[in-house]
Amino acid sequence: MLVDFHMHSVYSDGIETPKELLRHALDCNVSMMALTDHDETDGIKALRTAQQELDPHETIKIINGCEFSADYKDKSIHILGYCFDENNKELNEFITFFKRKREERVDEMIRRCNIEGYHITKEDLIKQFPDTKAYGRPHIGKLLIDGGYAKDVNEVFRGILRKDSPCYVPKVKVEVQHIIDIIHKAGGFAVMAHPKLVSSDEYVLEMLDFDFDGIEVYHSKHNDIDVERYKALAKKHKLFITGGSDYHGIPGKEPDNFGDYLVAGNDVSEFISLL
Repeated sequence: MLVDFHMHSVYSDGIETPKELLRHALDCNVSMMALTDHDETDGIKALRTAQQELDPHETIKIINGCEFSADYKDKSIHILGYCFDENNKELNEFITFFKRKREERVDEMIRRCNIEGYHITKEDLIKQFPDTKAYGRPHIGKLLIDGGYAKDVNEVFRGILRKDSPCYVPKVKVEVQHIIDIIHKAGGFAVMAHPKLVSSDEYVLEMLDFDFDGIEVYHSKHNDIDVERYKALAKKHKLFITGGSDYHGIPGKEPDNFGDYLVAGNDVSEFISLL
């Protein structure tokens, strides 16, 4: 049994539709999947609609999800929420707030790029990504690459849009516990996403004092040593284990292809038992 509980679509910073992701999952014999767009849940409806159009013999279990953005000591932290009530008032008000802030952020980054001599426009962004519902740094990065200002997305993130660049605009800061509370009040599970990408196990250990339900132990950026380290932390803190590819479909952003990184169901069996 193969599963993937972490992926992104055009509803946040991925470049494929929920229907395309579903097709990939079926082609790779994935039994369960979760769409976890950044601070956004509209893609889940599109994913369910796509599922209803399937041949009855093609089945896959869909888990609702969202990757929420938080801040801890000026470090960007991602928290995965699963199995929440999508109609919860507080959750939806937060997502609406974050959508507005995200759009303001993109507009400001484009403005700053122009000031620095990188000539890109919002119109170019819409033309390049007509199906995208929410733009972010990777989309601006693609415009910069197309304009000849960088060779790939890694160069963009290390250069023009690095966090201390005049072109960079930080996300709105939200406390970790506030995000966890929103998820829990909506009846969901809160999971610390890809702890290795926090880049500080000291911070990871400190944040485990918050009431997380699980840790994303299996992730495309985690090697075998990372997996064992975070698996031990999960066991010590009595947290369940999850895993996923963090697939975006963006060239140069691993995994390159859907299916390059999948998770064995046995490795996340406790989480599956709760679904």
